[in-house]
This record gives sequence, C-alpha cells and structure tokens, in this order.
Amino acid sequence: MSHYRRRAGLCAPLFLAITLRVMLGAILLQVALPTRAQAPAALPPVSQATQNFTLLPDRGNVTVLKLDDQLRVGKSIADGEALTFTSSDVIDGVVERDMHLKGRAQMRRNGAVLKADEITYNPDTDIADLLGNAELSKGNTSFKGPKGQFRVDAREGSMDTPAYEIRDTRGSGTAKKLIIENTDIFVFDKATYTTCTPENMDWYFTASTLEIDNEQKEMVGTHGVMRFFDVPIAYLPYFTAPTGGQRRSGLLAPVVGYSKNNGLDITQPYYVNIAPNRDLLLLPREMNHRGFMLGASYRFLDREYSGIATGEYLPYDKQTGTNRWKYDWQQRQVFLGGVGPGGAPLPGSWSGYANMARVSDSLYPTDFSQSIAGQVTSQFRQELGTTKQLTGELSNWTVGAKAASFQTLQPDPNNLVQAPYNILPNITAAYNSQLSPVLSDASGKYLALPSGPKTTLSTDYTRFAYALGSNFNAPPPGAYTQADRMVLKGSLALPQITPGYHITPTVSFQSNTYNATPYVSGSVPNAQGFTIPTFSLDSGLALEREASELKSFFGRDMLLTMEPRAFYAFTPYQSQANTPVFDTADAGFGVSQIFTANTFIGNDRVADYNAATLGLTSRMIEAYSGAERANVTLAQKQQFTGQKVGLNGNIANPTTYSDTLGSASVRLLGNFSADMFGQYNTQLNRFVQTTVGASWRPTPGRSFNFGYRNVWTPPIQASTQNNQVATPSATTTDQYNFSGQWPVTREVSVLGRWGYDALTTRTLNTLVGLEWTRDCWTFRGAYSQALNTSTTTTTQILFQIEFRGFASAGSNPVDIMKLNVPGYMPTSKPIPPSIYENYQ
Repeated sequence: MSHYRRRAGLCAPLFLAITLRVMLGAILLQVALPTRAQAPAALPPVSQATQNFTLLPDRGNVTVLKLDDQLRVGKSIADGEALTFTSSDVIDGVVERDMHLKGRAQMRRNGAVLKADEITYNPDTDIADLLGNAELSKGNTSFKGPKGQFRVDAREGSMDTPAYEIRDTRGSGTAKKLIIENTDIFVFDKATYTTCTPENMDWYFTASTLEIDNEQKEMVGTHGVMRFFDVPIAYLPYFTAPTGGQRRSGLLAPVVGYSKNNGLDITQPYYVNIAPNRDLLLLPREMNHRGFMLGASYRFLDREYSGIATGEYLPYDKQTGTNRWKYDWQQRQVFLGGVGPGGAPLPGSWSGYANMARVSDSLYPTDFSQSIAGQVTSQFRQELGTTKQLTGELSNWTVGAKAASFQTLQPDPNNLVQAPYNILPNITAAYNSQLSPVLSDASGKYLALPSGPKTTLSTDYTRFAYALGSNFNAPPPGAYTQADRMVLKGSLALPQITPGYHITPTVSFQSNTYNATPYVSGSVPNAQGFTIPTFSLDSGLALEREASELKSFFGRDMLLTMEPRAFYAFTPYQSQANTPVFDTADAGFGVSQIFTANTFIGNDRVADYNAATLGLTSRMIEAYSGAERANVTLAQKQQFTGQKVGLNGNIANPTTYSDTLGSASVRLLGNFSADMFGQYNTQLNRFVQTTVGASWRPTPGRSFNFGYRNVWTPPIQASTQNNQVATPSATTTDQYNFSGQWPVTREVSVLGRWGYDALTTRTLNTLVGLEWTRDCWTFRGAYSQALNTSTTTTTQILFQIEFRGFASAGSNPVDIMKLNVPGYMPTSKPIPPSIYENYQ
C-alpha cells in the first residue's frame, strides 16, 4: 500500500491513536488492495542533496533592480513654473523677439508638446505659428492639422481642419476648425466623433458644434446626427455625453424589447447623480398593451448604513382595468459601534436591517418582470430585524429580534402555493463560550485561538400568526391561527482538532413548549412540547502523500489525500405526533446532512437517532497552489434502530437500512469539469437522487454545458395539524439541460439553452442568442421562452446595439444570457489606456 503520512500537527494521546487506527482499518478493510507495504525512501546524503541546488551569494546591501511595467507619475508642476524646451534641425531668429524652428520642430512644456515642420514663436505676443503637419499633444488627447496658432503661456489657440484623438474613450474625429479655450476645453466647428478605426467607419456622430471638457470629462454638442453605415438613425438638437467613467446626471440609453404579454416595451432611464454616495434612477416605461408605468430606484451608501429603495406604479392597466404597483426597500445599518472591513459590524456593535417588498397582485412578476428569475418569484417578504452583541463580562452573549410577514402569490391556479406563518415577533438570545475575539500572542505574529470546552446556550421565543386574506387565498400552513413557541437549546463539546485528525464529543439538549390556538376549537389535540437530549461523537483523519504517478498527467506535482470520517449519535425517542410544524422541513440527504444528528431543519422536530455514519473522501490537490483537481466521497449511515419521528407524525414501519451516498467532482487542466451526486437506496435497489453536471470551456467565449437531475420522493404522511394530505411516492423531477456558447466566425458567436422535463414531456425554457462584434460596435439579440406556470409561458425578444465608448440602444440581453448559459463571456471591454500610452 502506498505510504500516507499524517498532516503536520500535534500527536494524539495513545488511546486516541489506537482507537483511530482500529477505526481506519475497519473503514479501509473493504477497499484496500492486496499490495506490499513500502517504507518511505530514505533522505539522500548531504553531498547528493546539494547537487540539485544552486547556492546564491549574499547580496548584502547591494540594490537589486526590478522590472516595472509602469512609469511613475511625478509631482505635478504648475504651468507658470514649468520650463519650455525646444528642438529642431535648424534654429534662427532674434533673441527675445523671434525664434524660428525649422525641420522636425518641437516645443515642450509640462507634458504639452507642439510639433510642426516649422514653428515661429514670438515671446512678446506669446504666439507660436505652426506650419505643415501641425500637432498638439497633451496627456491622452492629440490634434493634427495642416497649420495652427497657439498662445504657449495662455494655452489658447486654434487649428484648421484638425483630426483629433481622445484615447480615454478611444474616440476620434475631424472638424472644420478647432478653438482651444484653455488647457482642458476644446471647441470644434462642424465636427465628427467615432470610436471606430479609420479603416472601419461603421458609425459616426456629426455635430454643428462640439465642446469637449477634459477636466469635467464631458462632451456638449448641438444639432447632432447619429449615422450607422452612413444612414441617419437619430437626431439630437442638443446633447451632453460623458467622455470618461464618471457618473453624471442625464438620459441613459433607452431599453427596447418585445414580449407577448406587454407588446412593444420601451423604457427611457434618466440618471440623477445626487451625491458621491447617493443616486436616483427614474424609469418611465411605455407598454403598448398595458399603458404607461413610472418606476424609480434610489441608492444610498454610507459607512454605517447602505440600501436601495425601488418602486413601480401603473395607474391603469389596459388589460386588467386596475392599477398595479410594486415596492422594494432593503437597508442595512449599524446603530452603535464600529464597522470593520467590508462593512461588517465590529464585536459589540448594534445593527439592524429592513427587507420590505410587496406587489399589488399575484401576476405582477409574470407580467412586468424583465428577468426570468423575477418572473418565477412567488413570495415577497416584509421583515425588520436587529442584532446586538453585548460587551464586557457579557461579551459572549448575542441578542436579537425580528418581525416578518409574507405575501404569497398564486400565479398558477393548478398548483397552489402554501403560505408560511407570519413571525410577530421572534426574540433570541445566544451564548457561545468561544465567541470572544481572538488575541495576538506576545510576538504579535500569531493569533491565539480559543481552546478547551465549547459551551453554547440559546433561547428563542416566536409568535406565529397567519392572515389568510393577505396571501391571495393561499392554503393555510396548519390547523392553528396563532401559536407561541419557546425553544431552549444547550450543548457542551470537547473539540480536539489538529491538522492530522479531529475528534469532538458533544452533549446537547433541546426543550420546546407551545401555546397554540386552532382555527376550530377541539379540531386538533393541544400542541405538545418536548425535552430531548442528544450525544454525538465526530472524528476523522487527514492523510496525504505525494502522487508522483499523477505528475505526467497533470504536468505538476500533486498530492493525494485520504480522509476517513466516522460519526455516531444517539437521541432517545419521544413522540412528537401532536407537535405542530411552523418552520421545519426535512434536511434532505447530502454530504453535509449525513454527518448531523438531526434529520430536520428547524426547531419543531428532533429525530430519534441511533446510527453511525462512515465516510471516506479522497482528493487530488496541486502541491504548490493548493488547487483541488478532483475529489471523491463515499458515505453510508447505518441505523441500529429505525427512526420513528417523522415530519407529519410517527413513522408506521421504521426501517434500519440506510441509503448510500456518493459524490465526485473533477477539474481537468483542459478546462473540463464534471460534478456527480447519487443517493442509492439498497431496499428499493434504485437511485433516489441523481445529479450530473459537466462543462467544457476550452477558451473564453467557448463553452458547452450539460445537466441532468432525477429525484424520487418517498410517500408523505397525511397530517391534520400541518394541513398535509397523503401523497404517494413518485418521481418528482426528471429534467435535462443543455447550454453553450460558440463562435461561428471571428465576429459572430451563437449561444443557447434548452431545458426539458421528461415527466411532462414539455420544454421548460428555450434561449437562442447571437452576438455580432465589430471593431466599434456590438449587436446582441436573444429569443427567450420560459414556462412560468402550468398555464403561462413568457416569450421575450431582446436586442441591443452597443456603440463602443459612446452609447447603446435596446434591451440588454446580457443578464438573461448569463443566467441561462454558465460560462457565458460577453464581449470584453477595451483596456483603459495608460497615461503613458502616448508618451513623448
């Protein structure tokens, strides 16, 4: 057997070492291959060990030059204090009166350069006349023409028939005349502007007058005409446009699309730059099948708070004859205490949040959302909450409170959505003995992490209430109109964690009490509480070795790990048949859930448990980067007594068998990846969960993805308390997905997605898109069709033309392409120019 070593770390006590060896031997007994053990190779002698190394002499205080890809920007100098430098093939004139530079003539001052075949400069008038191939360069802006005249000190001048270039936006153009008012403001007469190269003038913009302000990064013009392939497509009597990336108030590009529900859909955004940390976006929207809608989005950001507030209002819908609306307010705020990196509250601070969203009717997302994710939304939350970590001797305590109500929509009359209980309110207090901030050691180089026993204690009070009318007649979640629940939890753990192994015994308990009011008095028994203890033992090893046999395949040094894990838990049985369910569900079956003691998520159920879980994970890791190239996991839980507690009552015929879980993922160097997960039921002799995904992305802009998912759901018990009818076992999911992006030519690439449901033999969603990229413009188009409900299918046609560095028009389909095609790469944006790109 190949030699594995423990990861560096402390040695375990002797009895732990023996226990872990026995456990590891039992795990590997069935998978170990009959082979001869081999000791690790001995270290080479010193004389041989130094043959593969080159000893470098000590440089002492010698300075070592380093390569640098950027010139350093020095301290700026005022124009009045800068010197003027000249050069030419021939120079003559009168001192302090006239200076004639002939042949490759140049004048330089403070980053500005004047060039011409001949330059005549008069110091008295401060006028420089440029004749023949005149050129003015300043920063990333340059002008060229047959002749020009400039005041050197005043930085004023003019140029006839100039050609100009603004490298900040990759823009260029020509004009009949140029007037330079100062070092940053340039005024053109009869000008053109484009970001195309001279060889491909696919689009250009003409203006009667055009003023470019480099300091404000703004372009202002009159009588502008946009031409695409020499065809006028837009006229603006007056316009302003940014020439940099700064935010600026004004009209944004219109958003145009078409959908079956709304017809021609046009939105004209207007952006208001209120302050550096605040802005407002106005969104007037016209839909010819429905009418005029006004929307707005307000964003704000500060050190202690941030958020966004949006709203939409349609006063009269032509199809429904009603007014329709939506609002969404999200905010995070720190009331007391500091804020750390990334806006995270510091220990001891008091913070709060708001998440408030609501719509006028059940079909609002389906009718008006401009994304697929928004169209399938069926629930909106209105929630306020706050959290406070105590200080001083109580620094290990955290208290919090929240209140939440839910608006559950019913867009599909054939599949009613069950509404949850409102939470009015929820109050929590939690103690964690290892919650104190970590401290540095005496040297200040390391952190002293908490060690020793870990104790936790938490209490949770919640009042659940249900309002039928506010959820569009959704079926109630249970037999109670209101209930008070008190939950008390506590645990004591003794973790022993090293890089080579870990073992953690834990003793915990949970106690619930209820006071519930049913819809109909006497219809259900009184809500029953419980107090249940649990013991668990979690342990595992981390072994690794150099995998020299994999170097030829991956082309680099690899490590191969073997990580066995054993988990045992015991929870005694206590009937919870009369315990209602308010916020609890089955935890499912996955790699993380199989190593937990409770098979439920939430506070209303504690599963009886007497089982051991054995698992083995193996990984392939790059030795130097730590990148994981592959991993495989096998795990199985063996129940010694069958679980009796179910979500909707006691399980009638509990069994002790357990499903086998397996997962694998591969990340190959050729940009191929695959992920697989399977849950195999030995009693049924079938896979009850299967998920397969694969992706091949050889280069950016080229991708192919495949996905498959199959789920078999066991029978569900009927429950009067939880408003649940009996449901037989069945295959509930059997779906396929194909998507990809691929270039057809150097300029055109296509992409698409197809989702298919084998149970209903229906197409779930279809996307066909095209992206055509030229030198200075990009056209994107997409056709999307999605099955939102059993009776509703949404069809969208999205298209956009983007003129690089200037403007765009249409409905941007990039978001829908990213959502549907994993790995989709839109046209890359040009790299911002360096200030030394035109260095002279």
